[in-house]
Amino acid sequence: MKSILIDERNRPKILDPISRFHSFLEWNLGGLNLPDKLRLKYPSANIYYTADDPGFTKLILQRHSDLLPYKEISYDETILAESYLPWELQRVVTSIIEETLSLNKDWKKYRKNYKIKGSGFHIVGKEKHLYLHPSVTVYPGVVFDTSTGPILVDEGAKISSFSFLEGPLYIGKSSQVDNARIAGGSLIGKNCRIGGEVENSIILDYANKHHEGFLGHSFVSSWVNLGALATTSDLKNNYGIVKLKLNDSETNTGTIKFGSILGPFAKIAIGVMLNTGSVVDIGSNLLDARVSGYQHPFTWISAGKHYQLESFLADTKKIMARRSVDLLDFEEEYLRNLYSNLLEGK
Repeated sequence: MKSILIDERNRPKILDPISRFHSFLEWNLGGLNLPDKLRLKYPSANIYYTADDPGFTKLILQRHSDLLPYKEISYDETILAESYLPWELQRVVTSIIEETLSLNKDWKKYRKNYKIKGSGFHIVGKEKHLYLHPSVTVYPGVVFDTSTGPILVDEGAKISSFSFLEGPLYIGKSSQVDNARIAGGSLIGKNCRIGGEVENSIILDYANKHHEGFLGHSFVSSWVNLGALATTSDLKNNYGIVKLKLNDSETNTGTIKFGSILGPFAKIAIGVMLNTGSVVDIGSNLLDARVSGYQHPFTWISAGKHYQLESFLADTKKIMARRSVDLLDFEEEYLRNLYSNLLEGK
């Protein structure tokens, strides 16, 4: 029987802001997270998990009862967090979508279940590269461009009129796209709200970018909210390589095109401009007109101020309830400990 280890020890520091509440193994990339893919590839495999932080390890194992705690054995395969750097994932969106098509054969059935004629939407490129779940709602006037890659729209999603969607693209279950221009190379999770302009970005489950504004070459964690006209810069004026800062460390992305990293539960207010390479940590609520560099966990309004714990938890529960999701008791306990360790323990 195959034994696989998902090893989050020695995780690259730059992943910390997007990995404090969810592990990279939980990221919904193309409709499947890492355990989903491994179960489909190796149905009888034992999948083990470990991380440096015992509290975080406990959180992940509580959420995923099918994962086994690490033990000293010989593993057939080890998967490391360093393989999930956002700028690297953005380069392989086509491969991620093709893997979804390969692992879930139902997508090919969905392609045969809709009729182009009389639908009111239009396809640029080959029709065979457009995959719509039968429950998807597509309004007249939508344009799908498959000339640069496949487009998958999952169960219960809704695409409103005057949206332009370019492949490669995955839109998750129950997500809503309204009057949006989505350029190729994007992955959108389940139950998201998307509007305005999006380019080559990864948006995880339950994120909100429902209004005008540009999101380019960025990574948006779960439960993030981007206000109207909030905009990311994804190219420096001097066309230089983008480097990301996290406290005293600096990470070279190796690319001139990269926007921002937004950690879970971050809130970006109306009209905020995020400079190229901005890194926003968990639970930050930013209102300053211009944001750059690294924003510490639970930043309130601007640098040096902090979101009060009880207010953060109360707001988080209200936000999650709007999508019919509960913050579980063990998750709240973990967030309380995380807040204490990151802020009160200083």
